[in-house]
Amino acid sequence: MKQSRLMSWLESLINIAVGFGISLAAQMFFLPLLGVAIDFHQNLFFALIMTVISLLRSFILRRIFEALHIRRPLSPSLLAIAAERFRQIDAEGWTPEHDDEHASGVMARAGACYAMMPAFRRTGAYSINPNMAGMWPWDRTWWKPADDRRDLVRAGALIVAELDKQDRNRKVGQDWVHGCADCGEPS
Repeated sequence: MKQSRLMSWLESLINIAVGFGISLAAQMFFLPLLGVAIDFHQNLFFALIMTVISLLRSFILRRIFEALHIRRPLSPSLLAIAAERFRQIDAEGWTPEHDDEHASGVMARAGACYAMMPAFRRTGAYSINPNMAGMWPWDRTWWKPADDRRDLVRAGALIVAELDKQDRNRKVGQDWVHGCADCGEPS
């Protein structure tokens, strides 16, 4: 994801403000230990000079790294999947704790159902869509296909949720959890 100039400045300012405080305190403590006696105003002025230099250095280096594309930009599709996953958490309440209530693979199965919908639409095979074929793991009221892009974004977000769940469970040595009552998933 590319960082804007404004965000580069903001990051630099916060970084430098913290550095200014540390520098001022360090100079007040260490310079007398080294036999360099300066009053507070001289110390403050020197810290300000170094802060301006650090601010410019930080901003210039950030812009150079942005120009060199050191970080890979995310595609609009990946951004849409991330936004949908955050929407699921914020608007629907499907938090990681809630996701952990699902049996292993259930969210991936739901994602697969949404991922197949574009093909079902193209072939006109609505009679065998994933909901009708018994693949949809939850209560029918949660089955909400929309259009090809929206369904694929939902599929990606559900698969991300499943991957995150597997990563969490791998850390604690769990493989399987019983059903989720909120989703109409049997125990």
